[in-house]
Amino acid sequence: MSIDPILPARYTPILDLARRRDTPFYITTHDDHGYLHLHLPDGTRLTITDDGVGGATARKPGGATGWQITHITPGGPAVAVYNSTLLGRYHHLGTDPRHLLQALNRYLPPPPAAPAPRRQRTGLLRRLLRLT
Repeated sequence: MSIDPILPARYTPILDLARRRDTPFYITTHDDHGYLHLHLPDGTRLTITDDGVGGATARKPGGATGWQITHITPGGPAVAVYNSTLLGRYHHLGTDPRHLLQALNRYLPPPPAAPAPRRQRTGLLRRLLRLT
Protein backbone atom coordinates (compact mmCIF):
# COMPACT_ATOMS: atom_id res chain seq x y z
CA MET A 1 0.00 0.00 0.00
CA SER A 2 1.41 3.39 -1.01
CA ILE A 3 0.92 6.51 1.08
CA ASP A 4 1.15 9.86 -0.65
CA PRO A 5 3.58 12.14 1.15
CA ILE A 6 2.04 15.25 2.63
CA LEU A 7 4.12 18.26 3.52
CA PRO A 8 3.42 20.20 6.71
CA ALA A 9 1.41 23.43 6.50
CA ARG A 10 4.63 25.49 6.76
CA TYR A 11 5.31 24.55 3.10
CA THR A 12 2.10 26.25 1.90
CA PRO A 13 3.74 29.62 0.98
CA ILE A 14 6.33 27.76 -1.11
CA LEU A 15 3.71 25.67 -2.91
CA ASP A 16 1.59 28.77 -3.55
CA LEU A 17 4.59 30.59 -5.07
CA ALA A 18 5.44 27.59 -7.29
CA ARG A 19 1.84 27.41 -8.53
CA ARG A 20 1.70 31.17 -9.23
CA ARG A 21 4.94 30.88 -11.23
CA ASP A 22 3.72 27.78 -13.15
CA THR A 23 6.67 25.79 -11.82
CA PRO A 24 6.15 22.00 -11.81
CA PHE A 25 6.96 20.28 -8.54
CA TYR A 26 6.75 16.93 -6.82
CA ILE A 27 7.17 15.67 -3.28
CA THR A 28 9.30 12.77 -2.07
CA THR A 29 10.02 11.30 1.33
CA HIS A 30 13.09 9.61 2.71
CA ASP A 31 13.48 8.44 6.31
CA ASP A 32 10.18 10.13 7.30
CA HIS A 33 11.44 13.41 5.88
CA GLY A 34 9.68 15.39 3.15
CA TYR A 35 11.43 16.99 0.17
CA LEU A 36 9.88 19.44 -2.28
CA HIS A 37 11.45 19.37 -5.76
CA LEU A 38 10.85 22.32 -8.11
CA HIS A 39 11.68 21.84 -11.80
CA LEU A 40 13.08 25.01 -13.36
CA PRO A 41 12.78 25.92 -17.06
CA ASP A 42 16.56 25.66 -17.59
CA GLY A 43 16.50 21.92 -16.72
CA THR A 44 17.86 22.32 -13.20
CA ARG A 45 16.00 21.55 -9.99
CA LEU A 46 15.63 23.09 -6.55
CA THR A 47 15.15 20.79 -3.58
CA ILE A 48 13.63 22.39 -0.50
CA THR A 49 13.45 20.81 2.91
CA ASP A 50 13.31 21.78 6.55
CA ASP A 51 15.45 20.06 9.15
CA GLY A 52 12.82 17.34 9.41
CA VAL A 53 12.16 14.54 11.84
CA GLY A 54 15.05 13.90 14.22
CA GLY A 55 18.16 15.99 14.66
CA ALA A 56 17.35 19.56 15.57
CA THR A 57 13.61 18.94 15.42
CA ALA A 58 13.92 16.22 18.06
CA ARG A 59 15.26 18.91 20.39
CA LYS A 60 12.49 21.28 19.32
CA PRO A 61 9.34 19.11 19.09
CA GLY A 62 7.18 22.10 18.11
CA GLY A 63 8.58 22.05 14.58
CA ALA A 64 11.54 22.71 12.34
CA THR A 65 14.30 25.19 13.09
CA GLY A 66 15.12 26.23 9.51
CA TRP A 67 15.05 25.65 5.74
CA GLN A 68 17.52 24.38 3.19
CA ILE A 69 17.44 24.96 -0.59
CA THR A 70 19.75 22.93 -2.81
CA HIS A 71 20.23 23.77 -6.51
CA ILE A 72 20.83 20.61 -8.54
CA THR A 73 22.28 20.71 -12.06
CA PRO A 74 22.12 17.43 -14.05
CA GLY A 75 25.65 16.06 -14.24
CA GLY A 76 26.91 18.84 -11.99
CA PRO A 77 27.37 19.43 -8.30
CA ALA A 78 24.49 20.08 -5.91
CA VAL A 79 24.93 23.54 -4.37
CA ALA A 80 23.30 24.70 -1.14
CA VAL A 81 21.96 28.17 -1.95
CA TYR A 82 20.10 28.83 1.31
CA ASN A 83 20.42 27.19 4.70
CA SER A 84 18.73 28.55 7.82
CA THR A 85 18.91 25.33 9.83
CA LEU A 86 20.92 25.31 13.06
CA LEU A 87 24.19 24.62 11.21
CA GLY A 88 23.46 26.87 8.24
CA ARG A 89 24.85 30.25 7.23
CA TYR A 90 21.47 31.94 7.70
CA HIS A 91 20.50 30.14 10.92
CA HIS A 92 19.57 33.47 12.51
CA LEU A 93 16.61 33.69 10.06
CA GLY A 94 15.10 30.41 11.29
CA THR A 95 11.85 29.28 9.71
CA ASP A 96 10.64 32.72 8.57
CA PRO A 97 9.30 31.96 5.07
CA ARG A 98 9.84 35.53 3.79
CA HIS A 99 13.59 35.04 3.50
CA LEU A 100 13.16 31.62 1.93
CA LEU A 101 10.75 33.03 -0.69
CA GLN A 102 13.21 35.83 -1.50
CA ALA A 103 15.89 33.21 -2.16
CA LEU A 104 13.47 31.24 -4.37
CA ASN A 105 12.64 34.36 -6.41
CA ARG A 106 16.20 34.37 -7.77
CA TYR A 107 15.62 30.99 -9.42
CA LEU A 108 11.93 30.77 -10.33
CA PRO A 109 10.65 32.06 -13.67
CA PRO A 110 8.89 35.43 -13.64
CA PRO A 111 5.15 35.44 -13.00
CA PRO A 112 2.94 34.91 -16.05
CA ALA A 113 1.75 38.05 -17.82
CA ALA A 114 -1.56 39.48 -16.68
CA PRO A 115 -4.49 38.84 -19.00
CA ALA A 116 -5.48 41.63 -21.37
CA PRO A 117 -7.94 44.15 -19.93
CA ARG A 118 -11.57 43.30 -20.57
CA ARG A 119 -12.17 46.52 -22.55
CA GLN A 120 -9.98 45.31 -25.39
CA ARG A 121 -11.87 42.05 -25.68
CA THR A 122 -15.22 43.88 -25.72
CA GLY A 123 -14.20 45.86 -28.81
CA LEU A 124 -13.27 42.64 -30.58
CA LEU A 125 -16.65 41.12 -29.71
CA ARG A 126 -18.49 44.16 -31.11
CA ARG A 127 -16.59 43.93 -34.39
CA LEU A 128 -17.30 40.23 -34.69
CA LEU A 129 -21.02 40.80 -34.04
CA ARG A 130 -21.17 43.45 -36.79
CA LEU A 131 -19.82 40.89 -39.27
CA THR A 132 -22.72 38.54 -38.62
